[in-house]
Amino acid sequence: MDEPAVRIVCCQQSRDCTKKEQYKRASVACIGVGTKIQKQKSHTNITTLKDIASSKDHSGPNVDHPDSCIRLACAVHRFKVPKMDRQVSFAKSFKTAGQADKTRKLMLNADDVRSRLYDALNAERTSSERVILEAKHFQPTINTILLSCKVQPEEAQLNERLVFGWKSGIEESPQSFKSEAIMYDLVMTIVSEGLGKVTSATENSVQGEFAASSRDYAAAAGIFTFLAEDLLPKWISKGSSVDEQQLPSECHAAMAKALANLFMANGQQMAIATVLIKPGTPNYSLLGKLCLGVSDQLEEFVSQLRHDAFVQMSRMDKEFFTLTTFQINVQKSLSLYFQARAFWDACEYGIAIALMSEASVALRTRESDAAPGIPDVARNSIFKVMQKDLDDLRQHMALLLRTWKKDNSSVFFDTVPQRVPSSKKLQEGFKMMKKTDFKLDEVEPVLLKLPQGALLRSDSDLARELQERLNCGDE
Repeated sequence: MDEPAVRIVCCQQSRDCTKKEQYKRASVACIGVGTKIQKQKSHTNITTLKDIASSKDHSGPNVDHPDSCIRLACAVHRFKVPKMDRQVSFAKSFKTAGQADKTRKLMLNADDVRSRLYDALNAERTSSERVILEAKHFQPTINTILLSCKVQPEEAQLNERLVFGWKSGIEESPQSFKSEAIMYDLVMTIVSEGLGKVTSATENSVQGEFAASSRDYAAAAGIFTFLAEDLLPKWISKGSSVDEQQLPSECHAAMAKALANLFMANGQQMAIATVLIKPGTPNYSLLGKLCLGVSDQLEEFVSQLRHDAFVQMSRMDKEFFTLTTFQINVQKSLSLYFQARAFWDACEYGIAIALMSEASVALRTRESDAAPGIPDVARNSIFKVMQKDLDDLRQHMALLLRTWKKDNSSVFFDTVPQRVPSSKKLQEGFKMMKKTDFKLDEVEPVLLKLPQGALLRSDSDLARELQERLNCGDE
């Protein structure tokens, strides 16, 4: 059976089954339903409202953030890695021009390392560690071959054509795109490492290793930023024969830039989960800013695709964008939820209740595609994995809201505004993630030399023809 194009990854662990010691956080944010308020013994026999709200020994309902909150906060899409659809032989292609010992060894090694990368990418079960390792090994080799042809174009004549075939790792129904550009093979090898990092990130998130997952996403974002800002603009802009519509979507600079933003958002989701999983009461104010930052980045990702990479966007599964819309609105709701908890802890009870009401509304199922709210997950089998957690979080918010309203009406008597003042609500999220910088290792060219009279077909036009095929993009 074919895998669905959209694969949602949620953490399968709860706080009770992580390596960290099980913890219980006393509710410092509210008074439980039915709690009897008793004055504490003190020299003055005075108990403030803040003392009551901070009581840790009441017997009300558990209003800690639930595990469903963690799982929904870090739900992400699992991308595939690219596929090679054919093998090539550098040793055969450079049989005449690459007779120097060092050059011959390089070409034989290139065949061997590329074959291992082919096996890693095309394996029935993808190993992210293996893909990353083999892609890293092949990069300096293919880059050396590319540089050698750049600096010796008149000698870089082939015994047989090099035709590279690749399939995208992000498209719904990827087709094979072929090119004779050595730069193409280098770009897709780097893409393989980047999407290998993304695969590793999703694997770590499933295991609850959120910090490691966040680091993987930061590395992936750095790789796609390098492609978007360095390698792809040089190649596409300088190669007049390069049609980016006839290449995998990852070879489009605007798509690479958008993917970098997506992976930054995914990495921040893991940072949020890292905070939520720790013992003790989390910093609700910080969490509110981080969730809104994720929502902002995901909206920016979609906007970039619509404006700068619409053709490539149309190749991706529409359900991936349904998931993105779901995450945008879940993150907005969680931001309001955490802001509400921060205000309750700060004894601004009316504002907290108003914000929690908005958080509950934001988590409702939308009535149409253009209406506010989240997509209807119950109508789509792909998203049913999140239905239970979504229901649980809704019930938790409803319980917390009822509890707060009861306590406010009987103890605090704080005014609940009809609308939350803009000065009390976050207007912009916080983006804390930093990309891990990526660069190619420095390489030295090897000697390409044709024996006198070998492979003479015409004149120096052959060299210029090869140069166009390479599309190398140097100044």
